[in-house]
Formats: sequence, structure tokens, C-alpha cells
Amino acid sequence: MVRRRDPAGAEALFRRHGQAILHFATRMLGSQQEAEEICQDVFLKMIDHADQYDGRAPLISWLLSIAGNGCRDQLRRRKRINAVPLAAAQDLASTGPSAVGALVDQERRTAVARALDGLSPEQREALVLARYHGLPYAQVAATLGISEGAVKTRICRAVETLKAHLLEEHEPGQEDQQWTAAKP
Repeated sequence: MVRRRDPAGAEALFRRHGQAILHFATRMLGSQQEAEEICQDVFLKMIDHADQYDGRAPLISWLLSIAGNGCRDQLRRRKRINAVPLAAAQDLASTGPSAVGALVDQERRTAVARALDGLSPEQREALVLARYHGLPYAQVAATLGISEGAVKTRICRAVETLKAHLLEEHEPGQEDQQWTAAKP
């Protein structure tokens, strides 16, 4: 339908895959606003270049590949203008076990977000696709255009870097497990 320029096809694909693309871009960039722009660009590029999708991999892999390229471009633009990315802050939930527990959870999420910002774009992209989106390594490899072995290496290095960064921030007296067990 998209190849025939039927708007209903693009709308259906956006409804099906838009949230996954938006979450991926938000994790990569740490900015909801920039992620929304990337998401919009992904679907515009999908419409403009629908003839380039060959069907060998799942459509979501192709869309995530487009999103990954857009995120890497955005990260390069940030470096060129020497902008410091703002940490992605989430509002504390008003319901929860306690205010202290919510604060600890928020601090942990902030620490993990800072640690993710310290990864190379390649490591972050592989980690986000595999851990946050639950893609199997084969699909991550297809999305990124690399081998499964390279995906495993990037994820392994990313996890080690995250652990080191989180342990560096670790305050004395807190349980090591609290920080290393946090899902990035």
C-alpha cells in the first residue's frame, strides 16, 4: 500500500511500529523532542523510499535501521556544535511504595541514563535494540548491517562500560547489587 502511495498503508505502519521507533530514538538521544523528529523522519523516508525495502528482513528492522542512522546523524550534529545533551528526566510517579523508594528509583534511572550517554553510539544502539526492544541478536545484526558476533561484542563491551560507570558513581554504603542489577 505504501508503494502505491496509499496513505492508509503508512498510517497502519505508523500505528504498528511508531511507538517502538520513538522509544528506540528516545533511548539513543535522551531527548523526547529529538526522538519525535527522528520518528517522523523515519516514516517520511519509509514513504519516499518504500521501493528500497526488499523484504529479506522484518520491516521493523528496516525502520530501526533508518532510525539508527538518523540518531547517529543527530549525535554527530551535537558534537559539531558542542552541545551538551540534557539528561532524559522522567517524572516521579505519584503512586508507589514510598517517596524514598521513588527517589532511589529515579536516581538509579538517572545514573543509568548518564551511563548510557557514555557509551559509543554503536554500543548504545546494539544494547538498546537487544535489551530494550528485545530483538534477537540475528535481527539486531540485520538491522545494523553487522555480524551477530559484532553485536555480541558491542553488547558485552557496553554492559562492561555501564557496570564500570555505575560502580564509579556508587556511593559507599549502598549495595553493589542495587546498581549493577538495574536494567539499563
